[in-house]
Amino acid sequence: MKKIVIILTISLTALISGCKKFDYYQDNPNKPTKATPALLMTYICQNIFNNNPINAAYASRHLTYYERPSESVNYNWNRGSYAGYDGLRQVQQLQELSVDNQNLQGIAHLFRAIYFSQMTETFGDIPYAGALQAEDDGRTPLYDKQEDIYIGLLQELEDANNLLDEANGPVDGDIVFGGNVSKWKKFINAFRLRLLIHLSRRAGDSAIDVQEQFQRIIQDPTKYPLMSGIDDNAQLEFNNSDPSNYYPTAGHLSVSTLVSLEKSFVEMLQLRKDPRLFAFADPIAGMTAGVFSNYKGVDAGLSPADQQATAAQSSLIARRYVDLLNPVNEPMIFLSYAEQEFLIAEAIQRGWITGDRNTHYQNGVRASMAFYQINDEAVDSYLQGDEVDLSGGDALTKILTQKYIAFYMNSGWEPFLEQRRTGVPSLRVGPGTLNGGQVPKRWQYPLAESQYNEDNLDAAIKRQYPEGDNVNATMWLIK
Repeated sequence: MKKIVIILTISLTALISGCKKFDYYQDNPNKPTKATPALLMTYICQNIFNNNPINAAYASRHLTYYERPSESVNYNWNRGSYAGYDGLRQVQQLQELSVDNQNLQGIAHLFRAIYFSQMTETFGDIPYAGALQAEDDGRTPLYDKQEDIYIGLLQELEDANNLLDEANGPVDGDIVFGGNVSKWKKFINAFRLRLLIHLSRRAGDSAIDVQEQFQRIIQDPTKYPLMSGIDDNAQLEFNNSDPSNYYPTAGHLSVSTLVSLEKSFVEMLQLRKDPRLFAFADPIAGMTAGVFSNYKGVDAGLSPADQQATAAQSSLIARRYVDLLNPVNEPMIFLSYAEQEFLIAEAIQRGWITGDRNTHYQNGVRASMAFYQINDEAVDSYLQGDEVDLSGGDALTKILTQKYIAFYMNSGWEPFLEQRRTGVPSLRVGPGTLNGGQVPKRWQYPLAESQYNEDNLDAAIKRQYPEGDNVNATMWLIK
C-alpha cells in the first residue's frame, strides 16, 4: 500500500485568523486510522495467501538457483522466524472486533490454525495455549508439546466449521472467495484433511484420533462439505487494476536469468510425458517449445560454479512467472481441489477410509491439468501411462508423486513438508547443498527466544531434541 504524504503550507495570515486547532491536521482523511473487521480480514488474507513460493520451490527441488544461493537453495539452514505471531495478533484483534459475527469468528479459528500449524511444522514445540495471553501481563509463554498443539488446532477447525453458516450473511473484506461462506467452509474442511495427513506417522500412536476424524469428514458431507472442483481452490487472484497486486516473482531479474528447473524434476516430467512441463519451463535456448527432449534441468547437488557451467543448456523457469509487462500470471494457490483429492486418495490407500482410490487420484490429476488449461484428450492419454496408472507398481508413491508435481510454484512450503513426511521424491544433494549432504528437517528457534524466553525454550529443546536445536533433528510429527 502506498503511503500518502500531505504537505501543508500555512501562511502567516492563516496562522493568525484560522479557527481550527493544530490537531485537525494530524488526521489523514484518505487513510483509515481505526481497524475494522473488514480491513483486518483483507489484511490477513493478503498475508496468508500472497506468499512468494520461490524459496520453497528451491528447497523442494522444483527449481534451482545458481548465484549467491540462499539457505533454501543449499540447505545450510539456520534460524526461522516467529513472524506468524504478528499475524496472530491481527487475528486476535479480528476476533475482538467481531464478537457478534459467527462467520468471522469461525474464519478466525481457521486463521489461527494456519498460523500455528505453519510455526509448529517449522520448529516443533512452540507457545500455543498461552502465546498471546503472555503479552498482557509480561509473562514469558510456556512451550506446548506438538501433539497438544495439533489437538487444539483440529478442535479449532471443528469449531470453525460449526460456526460458519450462509444464513449469517457474506464475509466483508474477503479477497479470496468474495464473501462466499460456503467456499470458506469447504476450505476449512480440506485444510483439516491436510493436517490429518500430516499426522500419518503418528496415526494410532497418539491421543489424536487421526483416522476417525478423517472418516467423520468424508462420511458426513452435509456437515463437512468439501471442494467439488477447481472453482473452489483456496487461492488469491491477481489483477491489472491495482499496480501493487501482481504475481510475486514478476520482474525479478535474478529469477528470470538464474533460475532453472531442477534436473530430477524435469526427468520426472519427461518420463511421464507430462504436458505440464511446457507450462512450467522454457525450452533450452534456441530450441522449439513443446518437445520433451528440448527441456533439461540443472543438478541442484552440484556446486554453484558447476551449476552455472551447465545452465546455458537448461530450461529456465517459464517467462510468465517473471513477465513484468503481464504480471498477473496465475492465481497463488494456498490449498487446491487437486490437493484435496490426493489427500483422500492417500487416505484410501492407507486404509483409513473406504472409497474409490482411483477416482480421487484421477480427480487430482485432472484438476491440476485443468489449472494449466490442458485438454481432456491429453489428460486421458497421460492417465494411461505406466508411470501414472495406479493399476501397476507402488500406488502410494504414484499418488504422492502426482501431488508433488501439482505443487509446482504454489501451496507455499507444502511440497517440502510433504516430502519430509514421505520421502517422495528423493531430493538431490551434493557439494552444492552443504549441511553434510543431508536435507534438513526443521529450522532453529529464533535468537530472540533465547534472549527473552530462555528457560522455557531450553526446556522445550531438551524435551524434543537430545542433539540440541539442530536443523537435522526430528520433531514429534515425523518420528
